[in-house]
This record gives sequence, C-alpha cells and structure tokens, in this order.
Amino acid sequence: MGNIARILYQDEGLFRFWKGAQVMASGCVPAHASYFLTYEHLKMYLNFDNDKLNFSKTLLIGCTTTFAHDFFITPADGKCKCPCLSELSQVLAVC
Repeated sequence: MGNIARILYQDEGLFRFWKGAQVMASGCVPAHASYFLTYEHLKMYLNFDNDKLNFSKTLLIGCTTTFAHDFFITPADGKCKCPCLSELSQVLAVC
C-alpha cells in the first residue's frame, strides 16, 4: 500500500490523491441532502415517535430514505457491476 502511494505521489504529486474529489462531492451533497430531507419529512408525515419503537414505520422510513439517497449517488451508466446480474440481463435480452 505504501509503495502504491509513493508511486502515485511521484507521478503527479500531492494533488493526485484528490483527483475526482469534486465529482464525488457533487454527487454526495445532493444525495445526503435528499436522505435527510426525506427522513425528516417522513418522520413528520408518519407521526413517528422516537420514544416508541414501531418496526413498520422504521422500515418504511429507512427504505425510502435509502432509495432517495441512492437515486442521486448511484451512477446512471447502465452498466451492471454484478456478474450474476449481467449474465441474467444477457439471457433476458435474447428472450
């Protein structure tokens, strides 16, 4: 690991470690904003009480906020990263 860091530093200097940070920040800011905004609105809409544990409301809020977050942060390149799903999509394309 240290060897790789040294090679990267020798090639492009200290700024090499920050390459792509702006792109990640431009995706993370709206993703996290949508996460917290969805969380707070659903808590208010569902009258969620932090003192009482309600599994169904907690599950609904958690799933919805995760979907809102992932909508912004997941790349929309259309490429499948999972080999098993990639094979399935090829089979379905043939059918």
